[in-house]
Amino acid sequence: MKLRTNRNPVAQETFKALGTDVYVCETEDTRARIIDGNCEGGESVYSRIYPLKQNEVTKSVVDSKHSLFLTTMIIGDKFWNKLSPEVKAVIKDAAIKAGRAERQKTIEDGEEAKQRLLAEGINIVELTPKETAEWKEKTQVVYNKFEPTFTPGLIEKIKKA
Repeated sequence: MKLRTNRNPVAQETFKALGTDVYVCETEDTRARIIDGNCEGGESVYSRIYPLKQNEVTKSVVDSKHSLFLTTMIIGDKFWNKLSPEVKAVIKDAAIKAGRAERQKTIEDGEEAKQRLLAEGINIVELTPKETAEWKEKTQVVYNKFEPTFTPGLIEKIKKA
């Protein structure tokens, strides 16, 4: 089976470890790549299914809960270093609050999309504990491969989450 993943090498290696062929494209292109036969399905999140019309090519969703998509906020060092500690503190506080609010809205949007899919007769598959354990076992190689590229201790924090 060929599945669409994003450009992130961790996502690509995760699906390779699970035995799939990987097709890399932007999430916005998933629907078109399924229609043109380049892939049979793809990694996505509930909150993007309807805005990107992925529901038009979706018969089933495997709710693997394998990844947490986070909001990233970036600011240039040159600008940041010109700011006073007080202004930096205000920006940091606002960014944290905005990120948390965005995450909560994404969770709510995702739950609404999931319920809509169910109402429209889309099959949603929840992994059993045995399947989840299998997934974790097969993808252990991904943790090992990328551990040297992350901050020390981060992989252990991820595993405990």
